[in-house]
Amino acid sequence: MRYAVFTGALLVLFCSVPATPGKADSVPLRRPSPPRASPRPIPATALYSRRSRRMVQAYLRLKLLQMREADLERARKVVERKLGIEALLRETPAPDAR
Repeated sequence: MRYAVFTGALLVLFCSVPATPGKADSVPLRRPSPPRASPRPIPATALYSRRSRRMVQAYLRLKLLQMREADLERARKVVERKLGIEALLRETPAPDAR
């Protein structure tokens, strides 16, 4: 019985602590930056970077594969006699530009 008052006081104290409001945030909120008027120019070194070079190589490789596929398709049509032999001997048509 003699610890009942002490236990009750601790219970009231610990239950009321979470109910008290906390401190205001000490870190100020970050303001949004104003929008840029124009995009940044690309530096000349970015044009010759490894990433750019790989991208151009992949694009050229894809175009070469498309041209080979068109030549093989044309040869298939000649073999199936859907085109004449002159279609096979002519210059390769230009690929579709996109």
